[in-house]
Amino acid sequence: MPLTLVSALRGRPEHVPPDFPGADPSDGTADSEGLSSSLLSGRVGLGPVAARSGAVLRAAWCFVLPAVAYGAGPVAAPSIWQHVLVVGALAWGLSAAAICWTGRIPASLVVGDVVVSAGLLVTMVRLVPDDFVGAAGSWVIGWAGVSVLLASWRLQASLVWLVAVIEVGAYLLGSRLAGTDAGSGEPFGLARPVADTAQAAGVLLALAAIGLVLVRLVRLGALNASGTISVRNNARRTDQVESARLHDRSVRRLLLHDTVLTTLTAIARGGLEGRADVVRARCTDDMESLAHDPRRDEPVRTGRQLIDVVHRQAAHRGLRVYVAEGAPTAPLPAEVTTAFAAASREALSNVEKHAGTTEVGIAARGGEQWLELTIHDRGRGFDPANARTGGLGLKKSLTGRMSAVGGAASVQSAIGRGTVVTLRWSAEEAAHVGVLPSAEPAQAISSAPAAGPPVADSDDERILADRYTKYGLLALAWIGHFWQALSLGLLITNWSGYRSGWVALGGWSVLFVITLVQVYLVTLQGKRGHPSDWIDRHAGWMTVLSVAAALAVLLDCTADGLLTPANWPIGVLGWILSVFALRRPLWFDLAWLTIALTTLVAVAIEWNGSSTAVAIALGVVFGAGIPQVGALVIVFELRRHATDAARALAEQLRLDAARATRNAVTADRVQRDAALSRDLFPLLRALSNGSANPDSPVVRRRCELAAAEVRALVDHDDLTTPIATLDAVAAVTRSARQRDIVPIVHLGEGLDVASPGWQRTFAQLTDRMLAEALPGEATLTVRGSSEEIAITFCFPTRTPAPLLQSVAVGVGNQLVPDRQVRVDIEPDMTNTAWLEVTWDTRSTA
Repeated sequence: MPLTLVSALRGRPEHVPPDFPGADPSDGTADSEGLSSSLLSGRVGLGPVAARSGAVLRAAWCFVLPAVAYGAGPVAAPSIWQHVLVVGALAWGLSAAAICWTGRIPASLVVGDVVVSAGLLVTMVRLVPDDFVGAAGSWVIGWAGVSVLLASWRLQASLVWLVAVIEVGAYLLGSRLAGTDAGSGEPFGLARPVADTAQAAGVLLALAAIGLVLVRLVRLGALNASGTISVRNNARRTDQVESARLHDRSVRRLLLHDTVLTTLTAIARGGLEGRADVVRARCTDDMESLAHDPRRDEPVRTGRQLIDVVHRQAAHRGLRVYVAEGAPTAPLPAEVTTAFAAASREALSNVEKHAGTTEVGIAARGGEQWLELTIHDRGRGFDPANARTGGLGLKKSLTGRMSAVGGAASVQSAIGRGTVVTLRWSAEEAAHVGVLPSAEPAQAISSAPAAGPPVADSDDERILADRYTKYGLLALAWIGHFWQALSLGLLITNWSGYRSGWVALGGWSVLFVITLVQVYLVTLQGKRGHPSDWIDRHAGWMTVLSVAAALAVLLDCTADGLLTPANWPIGVLGWILSVFALRRPLWFDLAWLTIALTTLVAVAIEWNGSSTAVAIALGVVFGAGIPQVGALVIVFELRRHATDAARALAEQLRLDAARATRNAVTADRVQRDAALSRDLFPLLRALSNGSANPDSPVVRRRCELAAAEVRALVDHDDLTTPIATLDAVAAVTRSARQRDIVPIVHLGEGLDVASPGWQRTFAQLTDRMLAEALPGEATLTVRGSSEEIAITFCFPTRTPAPLLQSVAVGVGNQLVPDRQVRVDIEPDMTNTAWLEVTWDTRSTA
């Protein structure tokens, strides 16, 4: 037996992953979970594909059964039972094929098929001619071989071997009965010599091994693909969850900007001095907006209702409103009118903060499919050419909100001539840009999965098809090599079936080299790329040599040898050609047809056109080729169903991502609401119920600190900053506010590639350094790269520079041990400290 075969039987090729479904946990393997299960079960998995392959095999045997059963001549023991058994086998075979074609192989069907096959083997004396009773090439052995393959594709390995042993036992019993009937003088009363009997039994056992190897390797291919796709999908799911969390925070960020930040800033700057009633109403409205999910608010639906909302918002800002008549009453998508309300609130805030006037005019006009809202003032105005257009208010609260629903916002202004803000939306323009608002408020995160079938990812399809082909080639090549090794025994024991045994031995050697090369290409060279690429490069010469070698052996066979195991090249060549068939099916068909027709023609010539011999040869050729057909059907079907499998994975990813997203966003909202209740609501509640005087310097200072905390979060929450970084900024600003410090945080470039976990060090280090600061403003600038993180501090302090540097070094070494910490400080600054703390993020291992 070749060393390569010994290696294959001792263990799998080293690049094949160890885990596969149904493995015994005691041997170090485990059943795959998650994505792999969707590849190996259900309508897109290996089970249905194997079932359809079994249907093809069983139906094919039913198709040729009448010809090989009745065309082979008189049977050894003629009786009515021949017709009963053949008709019964046909009826059962067609029924089994119909059931398998539905995509399932019931265990009861496998048991029934084994029973039928065993019955045919036991009664073979009534089914085949006397000269071929017990022969390995008889159609009864071929029929029973399909039973073994079906068992290997449905049952566990131990049961498959039990089925093979049962079939072998039935064969031996049938051979014994036939031998007794014929008065055989062979050992144990068998119908054929021991060597021939062992060959027939070996065929059944070999088919069990072939089926198990094929299923094992194809499953490993599916698991290998699922592992690759699982890593990709985990990353994609993480990105989707992160995007959803960022989007949800963005919604709250705009709300904070438009409500609390504007109110607190106005109070801190004295813009609402002497207007306690306005402060109370405004803080009450802000608290209500923050306490409720904005997606669940009663939606604004008509232009007239929108005017009422805008009027109320203006009143909360102490503005006198002039409303033009003629507001439209036609209902519009709530998502659109809600965007109008939010954008107009920002426009009114800008009037309050910058216009220098308390009067504002509002006008709305529109129809069923469009709306235009204008907010204008006669304030100081500004020069649009010199205005900062990248701010959050104009970019997101105005333009961003309207763009999100397919609308537009424009601002016209001139110094000394006021400002006009125009908000527009029409269904036609929204459809043109591909934004179609629904009839209900937009949902940041849907609680139900999206309708419609999932769309298969092209990369997933490619990965699945690639792995199925790769491991299919691996299975076919190793099985072919295994079959070739077994054929050496057939050659030696049937030496008399050749005119010149040395010609047959030479042909065997050539075929052995071909199968060895195929194994090498798919097992070793395949690790460097796709094995089919390597196979394609050598397909030409390997096909020519293998066909030539097989023909040489066949033509060297005697007349009797063509109908006995001496014709083993038919099966070997089939496995060799099946490797090429994955990429060149026509090539396989032509080459196989050539060898099959040559065999039948040679039989017809050698046996003087005997129909009996031709029928027997047909059964031999068909029986030798049927295992390759089954294997190819499985691999081809798996490749064809790669789209379905990818679609199933896409569906699973969507459901998993939706579930993870809902959980993550809910957790964020709980945490955010708790932070609001702890940090902002006490101050807003005191301002809304009048217990805090907004004209008091102490209250204004509290509003300034709270506004600085909100502003730090709002400025950096731009849908690109990671959640961990935003949490770190929140912790830093909260710590600063508790120390009566107004934080100004700048996040520089390069932080997206910094090592994970730097945010916690940043928050803890900043908290300790701010302990040395005096009340006032503190500027913190963070920049980073994949190699280091640097934080620059600038704050008022009375701590001497040497002591401040010592504190920074000590804290830095404590927080980032085993890292190089460097502190640069400006020693000449008296009341203001400037220092930069830098630490290496690269591992010291």
